[in-house]
Amino acid sequence: MTGRGEGAGLSQPTVAVALRSPALQAGVEALLRGFGLGVIAGSEADVLVLDDAGLAEGDALRTLQEGGVGVVVLGSAQWSGPLAEALEGGWAVLGPDCTPAELLAGVLAAAAGLVALPPETLAALGTDGEEEPPIHGDVLLTPRERDVLALLAGGLSNKRAARELGVSESTVKFHVQAVYSKLGVQSRAGAVTRGVQLGLISV
Repeated sequence: MTGRGEGAGLSQPTVAVALRSPALQAGVEALLRGFGLGVIAGSEADVLVLDDAGLAEGDALRTLQEGGVGVVVLGSAQWSGPLAEALEGGWAVLGPDCTPAELLAGVLAAAAGLVALPPETLAALGTDGEEEPPIHGDVLLTPRERDVLALLAGGLSNKRAARELGVSESTVKFHVQAVYSKLGVQSRAGAVTRGVQLGLISV
């Protein structure tokens, strides 16, 4: 079996597809092969493409967290929040009717440890049901808070962000809460969404 990244290179991750619809699975696999990506079975892939049903099964999120693979979900935007909280690696949430280009972008982003959300998903995500505060252009984040927000958008956990910034995990948690407060949100996904809307970060 081909291992992660073997024969694929940085720009050609291996992908495993696990969709409930055989027709959709065959179509996605054909598209990925057409882009020159290696489609394999099992847990050795760099990126796993799955749907709502796959994520809803038992301890799927915990299994993905332990596996350390990139994740691309073809399904509901509701998974953005849980994925942001559970995964340290890259992930993407795309609609089941996403374009081939969006699918490729999502897979490559997840393989690179980044987060990819199309504009319509960002709009649907909002702030996890919170009443959206008015969008002002005068939200001021400190340089460190901007760094933390950018790392949140990159899908890093508090622990990984702390290592990246050379500070303690408790310091990162403090900055995360400060970012939440200033942006008027209560979750990582909400912070990323608001940050994009305000032009503080780009994804």
